[in-house]
Amino acid sequence: MTLWLATQRFETTQELNYWLSVLFLKLVPRYDILSAVPGVGWQKLMPRYDILSAVPGVGWQKLVPRYDILSAVPGVGWQKLVPRYDILSAVPGVGWQKLVPRCDILSAVPGVGWQKLVPQYNNQFAFDFGLVLVKLPTSSSHRGLAPISVKCVLRTSVSIELLNTQILKDITLRHKLLQGHKVHYVPGWDCHGLPIELKVLQGDLAKQSSLSAVDVRKKARDVAVEAIDKQQSVFRCWGILADWDDCYYTFDTKYIKNQLWQFYRMFQLGLIFRDMKPVFWSPSSRTALAEAELEYNPSHRSTAVTTRLRLTRLPEPLGSHTSEEVFALVWTTTPWTLPLTQAICFNPHLQYSLCTLDSSGCTYIVASELVDSLRGKLNKTITALATFTGSCLSGASYQHPCCPGVELPFLPGDHVNVTKGTGLAHCAPAHGPDDFLTALKHNLAVECRVDRDGRFTDDAPGSLRGLPVLTKGTEAVLQLLSGDILHTEYYVHSYPYDWRTKQPVIWRASHQWFIDTDRIKQTAMERLKEVSFHPKHSGISMSGGGLVSQLKRRPYWCISRQRVWGVPIPVLYHKVDGRAIINRSLLEQVCSLMDTHGTDAWWSLPVEQMVSEEWLSEQKVTAQELEKGQDILDIWFDSGISWSCVLEDKVADLYMEGIDQFTGWFQSSLLTSVALKDRAPYRNVFVHGFAVDDKGRKMSKSVGNVVDPVDIVQGGKNPHKQPALGIDTLRWWVSSHGTQHATVPVSQSTLQDSTDAVHKLRLVLKFLLGALHDYPPLATREPESGDSFTLLDQYMLHLLWELNQQVVEMYENYQYNKVCATLVNFVTNHVSAFYCHIIKDRLYCEHESDPRRRDCQTVLFYILETLTGAFAPVLPHLAEEIYLYHPHYTGSRSVFRGGVVSPSPHWNRAHLLQQMNIVQELRRQINKAAPTPNTWEMDAVVFSQGNVFKTLQLFQAEEYSSESQLSEILQVSSVRLSDEPNSVQVHLERSRNHLCARCRRYTSLQTDRPCPRCQQVLDTSHQTPLTESVV
Repeated sequence: MTLWLATQRFETTQELNYWLSVLFLKLVPRYDILSAVPGVGWQKLMPRYDILSAVPGVGWQKLVPRYDILSAVPGVGWQKLVPRYDILSAVPGVGWQKLVPRCDILSAVPGVGWQKLVPQYNNQFAFDFGLVLVKLPTSSSHRGLAPISVKCVLRTSVSIELLNTQILKDITLRHKLLQGHKVHYVPGWDCHGLPIELKVLQGDLAKQSSLSAVDVRKKARDVAVEAIDKQQSVFRCWGILADWDDCYYTFDTKYIKNQLWQFYRMFQLGLIFRDMKPVFWSPSSRTALAEAELEYNPSHRSTAVTTRLRLTRLPEPLGSHTSEEVFALVWTTTPWTLPLTQAICFNPHLQYSLCTLDSSGCTYIVASELVDSLRGKLNKTITALATFTGSCLSGASYQHPCCPGVELPFLPGDHVNVTKGTGLAHCAPAHGPDDFLTALKHNLAVECRVDRDGRFTDDAPGSLRGLPVLTKGTEAVLQLLSGDILHTEYYVHSYPYDWRTKQPVIWRASHQWFIDTDRIKQTAMERLKEVSFHPKHSGISMSGGGLVSQLKRRPYWCISRQRVWGVPIPVLYHKVDGRAIINRSLLEQVCSLMDTHGTDAWWSLPVEQMVSEEWLSEQKVTAQELEKGQDILDIWFDSGISWSCVLEDKVADLYMEGIDQFTGWFQSSLLTSVALKDRAPYRNVFVHGFAVDDKGRKMSKSVGNVVDPVDIVQGGKNPHKQPALGIDTLRWWVSSHGTQHATVPVSQSTLQDSTDAVHKLRLVLKFLLGALHDYPPLATREPESGDSFTLLDQYMLHLLWELNQQVVEMYENYQYNKVCATLVNFVTNHVSAFYCHIIKDRLYCEHESDPRRRDCQTVLFYILETLTGAFAPVLPHLAEEIYLYHPHYTGSRSVFRGGVVSPSPHWNRAHLLQQMNIVQELRRQINKAAPTPNTWEMDAVVFSQGNVFKTLQLFQAEEYSSESQLSEILQVSSVRLSDEPNSVQVHLERSRNHLCARCRRYTSLQTDRPCPRCQQVLDTSHQTPLTESVV
C-alpha cells in the first residue's frame, strides 16, 4: 500500500504515522492532541485525510484552521493566515478558506453546496451561507410569530447603524426560532428619496433640467438595484437569516399601489389636505422637508441685527411723552426676512418702555425687561420716558422698511417673549410658523417672495432679486437697511440643516400636502400605552416617553416633496382655478396604467391617457384644462405605511431601529396605523443606540472617523492598523454594545474585547468537541435526568439549567449585552477553570467505557449543547461550525433546523449549591495553603463536624480515599475525613506515594509502575504501560 501526504510519499502506514508524529509532536495516536497540545481540539484536524483530496499536493498542516497552526507548526504565526481562515496567501487559488466568509460557499461557488467540499455533509437542508432558510413546515410544535418589522434604509454603502439594526434583528429572530416559533422574515428596502436622486445627478441639482423625470427615475432605479445587491451580499455575509428570494421594495408596483390607496383613504377621512403653509425648505435640495429629515447644527452662526422701524401712527397714551420720531426696535437672526415684513408683533401682557438713546433726538419702543441688556449691547445711554402695557400698542402702525408708502400694523402675539431681543418681533407670514398663524388670525396676505432655490423672486425689491437669501441676499439687505440698523452681531445657536446635503434650511410658504396630526396625536399617545419599549434600562431618551415627547412637539406633517424619485401624489390640478382633483375612479385608472406601463406611467403618459372621456364629463373639465401634479410622497410616509403592505391585518410583534427613528419610522408608522386602523402597528419597539467614535463624536466623512463594517470583517487597506476580525467578532461586538446606551462607541479596544471573548469561547468549544471524540451517540434527544451522576456532575447540570433560564430571559428582554457577559463569565469560570479542569483525570485516565468517564462526557455533551444554543443567535456561523465537526452530527444536522438539546427541569437541584459551596471553600483553602501549585502532590486531612461532615460524606463515603468525588474536586492525591469538634480545617502533607507517569497523580506504589487504577485500565485495554522516568 502506498500513501501520499502533500508531496511526501510513504510506503507504509507506520512511515506515515512516524512522519506525522515528527511534524505535529504528539498527534499520534489519533486523539492524543488533547494532552499533547492543551486547548487545541482534535476536531479541527478531522476528517483526518479528507483535506488531501480537496487540496491535492498541499500539506494539510497548512490548512489547520485559525489558531491550531500556532501549536502544530511552531514559529508560524496564525496572523499569516489573516483574514481568519484566509489561506490564499499561503496556497494561492487553493483551499476551502478561499470561500470565506466562513459559510459563504453558496455565493463563492454558485450552485455548489457544502456537501461538495466537506466530507459526509448531508444535503438534507437548504442552506444559505451556512444558515437555514426559515420556511418551516407547519407543525404543532412551532408557535406562531407575527412578523418582526425591520426596514433596510437604502444607502450606497453599509453603515454601522445599519449593521446594528440588521444583526440585532437577526439575533432576535434566531432566538425566537430556537424557542420553537415559526419565523419567516421577509426583508424590505426603502428605495426612494433624495440620496438616490442626488447620486444620479452627481450632487448637481441643476443637472436635472437636462434630464426628463423618466430619465432620472430610470437612473435612480438602476442605482437602487445596484445598492440593494451590494447590501444584500453584505447582509448574507453577516449571516442574516431571511427569505432572500422574496424581498419587498418600495419601488415595487404592488407596494406603490397599496401606498396610493392608503393615501386616498386618509384623504377621504379628512386627515390629508392641501394648503399653503410655511414648511422647512431646503434650497440645496429644492424641496420641502419634514422634521425627521433635519439635523440641528448647534454651532450655526447667524447674522443677527437690531434694527428700527419708524411708527406712522402712535398710540394715544404715548403722544404726550414725546414729539420726536418714534421707532420700534426689533431683533432678528434672519435679516433677509425684513423686506418681507407685514406686521410687528407685541405681547399684550408685557410692559414696554418709551426710551431715548444718547442724544439722538429719537425715541424707541422696547420691552422694559430688556432695557438693561440692550444698553449693554448697544453701548449707549438709554433713558426711559414712559412705561406702558403692550395692549396700548394696538392700533399703532409703522412704515415698511423698503417701501416708504406702505403702512403696516402692530399685532398682538403670545409667541413674543423677553428671553432675548427687544420684546418686539417683525412678522413675515411666509417664513415662520408663528408668523403664519398670526397672519391667519388677522387676515394678512401670505405672499412668498423666495423661490425653490432659496433666492428672492422678481417681486422682491429690485436690488434683491435673484440673490440667495442665506448669503448674498442677507448682505444686500444689510446694505439696503444700513441706515436703520443699530447693531449687528454673530449669533451662535442651534439651527436646522438638511440631513442629506448638510446645508441650512429656511422656512418657506408653499402649496403642500399635509396630514392633520392634531386629530391623530392624542389617540396615538393613548395607543402607545399598550406598547412595550426595549431595552427596559435605557432611560427616557430610548423609551416610549421619548416617542411621546416627540409626538407632543410635532406640528402638522408635510408629506409632499418636490422631487421625482418617489411615489407620485395622484392628483390632477385645474390650470385656471388651481383646484385639486382626486377621486376613486382616477386612482383606479392610475393603478391600472401602472400595471400596464410600469410605475413611471404618471410621468411618461399624458393627461389624455390618464382619464377617460366619461370621467372628464363627470368632472366638467377637458383634458387640456388639467395638469398632473409633480409632487411625490415623503419617504417617511413611504416607509411608514409599510405595515399595510407587509403585515396586512396583523400587528407586528416587534419594530426595531435606532434612536433617531423616534422622529422617523417609529412615528410615521404609528401615525398612519392609528389613522387607518386605530391601533399601533407594533406590540414592542426595540431601540438601539447611535454609533459614535471612541471620543463620543458622531461619525462623519469630513471628520474622517467613519468605520466601515466591511473593513471590520475583511480588514482595511492597512492590515496592521485594521486587521480582519471576522464575522463572529462583528456580531459579538453588536450584541455586547448595541443595546446598552443611546450612543454606541466603535473603537479598537471594544472590538479587541469582542475578539478576545470569541477566542476564549472557541478554545473551550474545541476542548469539548475533542473530549467527545469517542462518546457514543445518544439513543434519544431527550436529556438524561442525571440522577446516577456524581454530585459534581449533577451540580454542573444544575448550573446549565440555571444558565439556560437566565439566557432565555435575557433574550426575551432583548438584553443581548448581558447574554454575552453571562456566557463569557460562565465559560471562563464554571466550564473552563472549574469543571473541565477537575474532570480531566476522569476523562483522560479512566477506561474509555468506564461509567464515571461516560457520565462526565455526557455532561460535556450537554455543556456543548447548552452553550451552542445560548450563543447561536449571536454567533450562528460558529454554532453551525460546531455541528459540522460534532462527532455525532458531522454536518448532518443544523442548529437552527433541528435545535439543540435543552436543559431538563430535572437538572434543577438548588440544594447542591450549598453543598458545593462547602467543598469549593475547602478547595480555596487548599490552593492557598499548598506549598506547590500542583496540589496533586498533596494528601489532605479534612477536620469537620456536624452538617459539614455529613455534607462531605456525600462526596466521600469512606474515611480515606484516593478515588472519591472529594479528592477529584479538591485535586489532591487522597483525602482523609476526620469528624472532630473543630471548625472546618484542612491539613496538607506531601504524598508518600510516587508519581504515576500515566495520570500524573501521586498514587503509584512504585517509581517505575503505574498506579493501581491506571494499571487496571492498561490491563483491561491491553495497552503498553508507561515507564517514563520522573525526577
